[in-house]
Amino acid sequence: MVCSLQLPNDVLLLVGEHLENHGDRWKLIFISHHFHELFLSLVYRKARLNSWRDVYSFLCAITNRPSLARAVHELDLSSWQRKPIASEDWEVLRDSAILKDTVQISSYSGEETAQWEEHLAKGRGDAWIALTLPLLSQLRQLHLVYSTPTPCLDRSMQRAINGERPFQPRLVFQNLREVVLYHQEDLDQPAAQESAENGSDKHSPSFLLSFFQLSSLRSIVANSVVDPTSASQNPDSDAEQSDQLCSGFSSITDIDLRHSSGNHGMEALITSCADLKSFKYQHSDSHLASHGFQPTAFYRSLTRSKQTLQTLWLDHYGDHYPFTSAGLNQTHDEWFGSLAEFSALQELRIRLTNLLDIRYQTEPTTPLINCLPHSLETLYIEGCEERHVGTLVSQLQTVLKNRNSRFPHLRCLDIEGAFQNASAEELGDTRASASDPSDDTIKSKIMQAAEPLHEHCDSAGIELHVHDRAFSQNHAR
Repeated sequence: MVCSLQLPNDVLLLVGEHLENHGDRWKLIFISHHFHELFLSLVYRKARLNSWRDVYSFLCAITNRPSLARAVHELDLSSWQRKPIASEDWEVLRDSAILKDTVQISSYSGEETAQWEEHLAKGRGDAWIALTLPLLSQLRQLHLVYSTPTPCLDRSMQRAINGERPFQPRLVFQNLREVVLYHQEDLDQPAAQESAENGSDKHSPSFLLSFFQLSSLRSIVANSVVDPTSASQNPDSDAEQSDQLCSGFSSITDIDLRHSSGNHGMEALITSCADLKSFKYQHSDSHLASHGFQPTAFYRSLTRSKQTLQTLWLDHYGDHYPFTSAGLNQTHDEWFGSLAEFSALQELRIRLTNLLDIRYQTEPTTPLINCLPHSLETLYIEGCEERHVGTLVSQLQTVLKNRNSRFPHLRCLDIEGAFQNASAEELGDTRASASDPSDDTIKSKIMQAAEPLHEHCDSAGIELHVHDRAFSQNHAR
């Protein structure tokens, strides 16, 4: 006798949810008609769209079956390939009833319709996705590739915030928690090259401020952001949006800005957050509008969040040029200021010259013990020059001696700098093997200078890592 075991749909769905690979989930819908109906929504939960063909198929599917639109929780365009649509393909697309109706609903005038068609025909991801956003009421994560300027997306975002057509006022992005923005030109070619070739800086997306107005949003990651409070291509537009973002307006708690330039400390973004918990910033002088890294400007902006900020990464592996549009680049080595009053700060990642005021002297004007908050758990110090190792070790020893009373939560110390032994090639020794182990070890005098610190950390139960950024493996004791 053959016994067939039929699992309840709820159990089958739980099994399907444990399949993290999208391809495995896709295979499920071809097993049977029952599995197709059961798992199709699960397949659409995370939609990865890499081209206009993907978006058009996706748009057709969610238009014909609205339940699939409600199933979408994550929309990912991080691998978007921008290619103009061939004229014969565009002729067919433009006559498509679904695309025509969607564009018509999203347009308020013939001029807007023409602009939609122009940007869609160019294969721009921001325009194609702007068409689908009004349909995705359950969206939780959005990974978007954009090209500047972004008129179609700008309009869509503003109409979403205002609850205007084609968005339903009560359903607009009510579940959206995380947004990641990629600049298309940075994916196509290095930003420095792009800026040089175009002769202008095009990395100031006005729509970034629109996302800060979404009450559901908690986290935003963006690359190539030029400070909205600095001069831009459309200063009136940016100023108008900045005025709309009064202090403490936004619900965003995590900001991560990569390869960006904050001439004014990203003040408009930081001060708009009522409860900022994490701020990560990577500077780049490759943008033509950059005046160089301005540590004191970030200190002024972040002071407003000193009671809530838990994680601060300031200029993590940033790019600093000798000269910027403002002239000689000297500000990047300025002292950030004391963090002692940042009462919630647990993780700090910062360059040594911004942590300690040692720009023109060997000893800091303010000792490290007076620069760190009582709440600190992890301290990662970048860019330590060999000549400053002794000073830093001495300052950290004082911190460790006062750990019980001043820094009881401290658990981990990282020191990063140009500590690697010179390679045989750099030394001009052609006899040495390319795999000479001295090429990937830290200089002995660096390890000797750090030895007292190792002893203090061992006795205190604190992790200590001394390493060169070129190493894939941290050197720990």
